[in-house]
Amino acid sequence: MYKCFTQAFLTNLKKLFGFVCIALSAITLSAQSPTPNEVFKTAFAAHQLGNFELAIKNFTLAISIDPARNYFYYNRGMTYKAMSNNELALKDFQRSNELKQTAESFYQIGIIKYIKGDLDGARAEFENAKMIREDLENMNFYLGMIYYRNNRFEDAAKCFYDFTNHVKTNADAYYYRGLAQAKSAHYPEAIESFKFAMMYKNNDWKLFYKMYEIYLAMNDKPNAIYSLSMVIEMGEGKPDYYEERARLYADSGDLFRAELDLKSAKELKAALASK
Repeated sequence: MYKCFTQAFLTNLKKLFGFVCIALSAITLSAQSPTPNEVFKTAFAAHQLGNFELAIKNFTLAISIDPARNYFYYNRGMTYKAMSNNELALKDFQRSNELKQTAESFYQIGIIKYIKGDLDGARAEFENAKMIREDLENMNFYLGMIYYRNNRFEDAAKCFYDFTNHVKTNADAYYYRGLAQAKSAHYPEAIESFKFAMMYKNNDWKLFYKMYEIYLAMNDKPNAIYSLSMVIEMGEGKPDYYEERARLYADSGDLFRAELDLKSAKELKAALASK
């Protein structure tokens, strides 16, 4: 208990010290003609401490002193974004790019357009960012999603692959990489992607069902049966799944298991009808 109290006290003391430093900086700046960098540092410190109103005030002051520095606009845009004011953030990111194009500004513009549903606009911004820098945060994931929705499956798979090269633990990225590869008929690669997704999302029956569909396309009945069995075991015991597995068992010559599955499907249908 004493340890927890001490930690909380130190955290609050650190925050208080930060605000005192900002206040002293503001007093110093008011006592003399501030340089734009001094004002910028005060604004940046305020942003880091979550005092967004003070950050905006000082970023705006820095811009009024020297309106030609792109990163003043970029950082004010990041503060507006943190305040959920995407319209003003967008204007600042665009102004930053007018002064000097950067991958970071293109990326932030792309995110805002993506959130607004302007996927073509977002795609153009992300592609511009990617020409400058390949590995910027979640850029390849967003771009992959846009390509996937536009049926550009080869491009989508490449973006998801680039993303998973840097972010190893994102199950959704592996999942959509697998979907894109399957759409391009790269079935072994899709299976591999789904297996990676399972490492970080191993209780998702939908992954096994997608693998079942791919194994069917590959005419790999044993693995199709295994994948569908996992779907059923995870609680998705629908009559249709038992009937599908029964057909696979019958095609493989296992008539005994086929009959058992058909019986289970019939019992489930009766139970559902009685509800």
